[in-house]
Amino acid sequence: MLERFYTKFFIAILPTENGHELSVVGIKNKKVFLKEQKRFEDSEPSKAFFNCIQKFAEQSPLYYIALLNPDPNQGAIEGCISYDIHENGDESSIKALCRKDKWTLYTSYRELDILKTRYATVGLDFIFSPFSIIEYFFADKIGGDFAMFALAQKDSLSVAFFGNGKLEFAHHYPLNPSFMMMEESSVAGFAIDTVHEEEEKGIRLDDIESLDDLDIIDELDDLSDIEDLDALEEIAEFSEDAPTLEEERAHEPQGGELKEQMDQFNDDFMRFELIQKTLSKFYAGEHCHNRFIETVYIADAYGSGADFKRYLEEELFLNVLIRKIDLGDAVIALAQEEVGG
Repeated sequence: MLERFYTKFFIAILPTENGHELSVVGIKNKKVFLKEQKRFEDSEPSKAFFNCIQKFAEQSPLYYIALLNPDPNQGAIEGCISYDIHENGDESSIKALCRKDKWTLYTSYRELDILKTRYATVGLDFIFSPFSIIEYFFADKIGGDFAMFALAQKDSLSVAFFGNGKLEFAHHYPLNPSFMMMEESSVAGFAIDTVHEEEEKGIRLDDIESLDDLDIIDELDDLSDIEDLDALEEIAEFSEDAPTLEEERAHEPQGGELKEQMDQFNDDFMRFELIQKTLSKFYAGEHCHNRFIETVYIADAYGSGADFKRYLEEELFLNVLIRKIDLGDAVIALAQEEVGG
């Protein structure tokens, strides 16, 4: 009834390593009339951050605040667990939530308490898992053949294996260096899968130490005749079309551009390695059942480069589909499903 008289605001909070991203959608009479995005650089919620949210909250009693869970220890497992998981006698270790009577999301109670305290000024109505984002964003694919699905954020990578709508294997990787070094942990009898380098039984992908090494080998294969190289150098030296030294330097990436390219390469290669290691872990484990992953669907929230797709296709022989995703829109869409409008 109130919806006829008031605007409904949906506010998505996306914590990042260096701040917060805020997405706001205003809906009235089932029509979107407002859409805003803002970024706040403070690692902890600032006064400006809270003021921005309260500005919308004061306009209507119908406002909903949803957060994308940043917990580094969250995850998902196959099967439905309808009770909380306790470890070492601790009655508040892990919060578990069954999804559609098929699979389970989990996160730490400690992290939930931290989040509730951190955002207590405005309050949180929903906390969504990255795996819920995967389920929502690839709803048209998850019900199909067995495949890998991933959500690539700037600060994390979430990977899940689905077949015919059933989750079979999943892992969440925080990309913060301190968490990347953490050892494997276990919760109430099941492992929270972190990937190890040691040898394991089963099907295994060969480790690729460096793509640069592979490229060099390919180049050496083409350098079989030194005389041919001399001839090419002479042709280049006297060719009118050959660029001058000044022209070559003008086209070289400079300063900030070079750093941006290197950061892009490092981001892409890190995620490539994690997907490679996840496949190794899957093939060596009990979930494999002599199956091979042929296709990976990636929701790209960080802006992958062209090389990322090429690495996966050429080195891991995968069919790769990459879709750009606006995480703010996705979180708001999940909140709308919960509220019903």
